[in-house]
Amino acid sequence: MIQALEVSNALVYRTIIVDGASRTILMREENGDLALLFVSISSEARSAEQLCKAIYAAWGIRVLILNFFSVCDASLGVIAELLTPMESIRGLRSLPLDQFPTSLLHESDLAALVETIRGTVSCPFSRLGWIDQLIAWLERETDKRLSSKGCIRQFNAGGPFALLRFEMKDGQAYWLKATGEPNSHEFAITAYLSHHFPDALPRLIAVREDWNAWLAEDMGACLPDQPGAELLARAAKQFASLQLKTIAHIDSLLARGATNLRLSQLIKSIDPIMDFLAVAMARQRSTKVAPLDSGQLRELATVLCDSCERMQSLGVPDTLIHNDLSHGNVLDNGNHCVFTDWSEAAVGNPFLSCERLCQLNSTHRESVQTMYRGVWSQFVHATVIDNAFALMPLVAIYAYLFGRGNWMRGNVCDSRFESYARSLARHMYREAKNPLLLEALCH
Repeated sequence: MIQALEVSNALVYRTIIVDGASRTILMREENGDLALLFVSISSEARSAEQLCKAIYAAWGIRVLILNFFSVCDASLGVIAELLTPMESIRGLRSLPLDQFPTSLLHESDLAALVETIRGTVSCPFSRLGWIDQLIAWLERETDKRLSSKGCIRQFNAGGPFALLRFEMKDGQAYWLKATGEPNSHEFAITAYLSHHFPDALPRLIAVREDWNAWLAEDMGACLPDQPGAELLARAAKQFASLQLKTIAHIDSLLARGATNLRLSQLIKSIDPIMDFLAVAMARQRSTKVAPLDSGQLRELATVLCDSCERMQSLGVPDTLIHNDLSHGNVLDNGNHCVFTDWSEAAVGNPFLSCERLCQLNSTHRESVQTMYRGVWSQFVHATVIDNAFALMPLVAIYAYLFGRGNWMRGNVCDSRFESYARSLARHMYREAKNPLLLEALCH
């Protein structure tokens, strides 16, 4: 059995491409023997997107990723549906299932292939031909025609998850997104926000509850890695204005699965998170950066508790929070920003999101804060805003860590998350020494 390898940040995938019309499997010949297709991608890239590109680069064919397999033995594999017409393919052989060399796959992987070809898979996005159902739905809802299957871009795949971009003949583009556990709540939150605050999200075109999926209009480009002051200020003003409108919607957002990041919740979670961090620090093997010791963690816990309690005393109302305001989740068309990817939607202090926006380009922190001040000064006193700005760098890191915390609900933590948590803890410890923070705590 040939195992997929990871070498120098490259992942090698065993690749099974199935033609939906004939239900046959594409294979290559190697020294007279039939062999699986292999492609290599970066381990740090979106797997589905890079696999589609790598397969096209290697064989000139367009595919749709249906599912991944071979998780059980730590090797990697992918099943894809052929989108290119079979008659145009050169250099590969088409084989029916009953002639497939079963020795090339583990028993469980072969079972996954058989289920795919026979159409017995339970997940809709792993079925052959589902893309045609989607295209028919897209064209019916938009009253437009797809440019071609070759223009479909796939960014996410596997199980109940899907993220694809479609370009229509008139140049307009649309996105399909579907989510499953642990992010199935994103569907309900996106639908709710789109209904009540349509100017803040990409325009919702249609939903499919059976897929837990929605279609949305392409509304602009993601922010660049280093967004300028004007762009960040526009995003900050629009997000702060959205937050102000959501004050009366907190209970509805929580009922639809938004994470509770209210200060009362953050305060009571400090001790268990510090217990987790103590274990994570003890497991550190790298000697590049020293782990925080028990005394430093106790010191951090004290400052963190004081900061959260001080923030709570300011009386700022809870609002909608986007706990993952990354460059890719803010879209701008030159005049207006919208916000996407609401799997990390939360409820909490609005200045948490202010700090997240500041971090997109810290050199323009003042521009972001000026816009937040302008929006929120109609609701809270200037001295309250000053205190919030001083307290937020520390509290925002802690809230971000807490928001990532499936491990807080009894799930076993993996080593990569522990490493990430250690990094955030060291960052929090540095912020706990910030003179501006300490001054705010003294008043």
